[in-house]
Amino acid sequence: MKTFRPILIISLLALAIGGGFAPWVYRPPVALQLAPPGLAEYVKFLREVRLGMVSLQRLHFLLPLTVAAFSLPLVVVNEQLRLHWSLNWLLRLSVIPMALSLLSPIWAPARLINDEFRLQTLVAGAAIGLTLTAFLFKKLSLKGLVSAVALLAMAGLGLALRQFHLANAAIAATYASPVSLGWGGWLTIAGATGLVISGIWVWRKTN
Repeated sequence: MKTFRPILIISLLALAIGGGFAPWVYRPPVALQLAPPGLAEYVKFLREVRLGMVSLQRLHFLLPLTVAAFSLPLVVVNEQLRLHWSLNWLLRLSVIPMALSLLSPIWAPARLINDEFRLQTLVAGAAIGLTLTAFLFKKLSLKGLVSAVALLAMAGLGLALRQFHLANAAIAATYASPVSLGWGGWLTIAGATGLVISGIWVWRKTN
């Protein structure tokens, strides 16, 4: 368990950082670097998307971050992990910036609850609510929990990468140069892979 815990926690944090804060599109200067929340907004203004030439599900870019924001509180409170209370709360509070990143970039009340951003606002609120109530789920099976998190992380990653692939040519045309997946994307992949490894580990150790 001592080896398993850091792998699991680091993988979740990598999924969160890569899926919410690190650039998937990287170009100097900083203004041209796009993390998934920015990418979810940016693709709306691509010419090919506005003309209907490319069909995108922009919210799919937010799926890895969403999985991390909902999974982290449930994992750290699990009584089988036996984390110190201070680390438990520190990790749970780290969900707050994740949830805020899921919101519309403009936090005007009317915008947060309009049709376009209402779902994002509800998901962000639910993630923060889970941070406070996660202790109610501390007896969940660790094996089942980690397995579910790993499956959701891989599914979310796959859908986000598909949207990146679909938007790639249009983004490259805007940037006037080829665009490859930035280090944030690779960090997200590493986090999801670490969660799969964690899932395999917990199944082997509990069988």
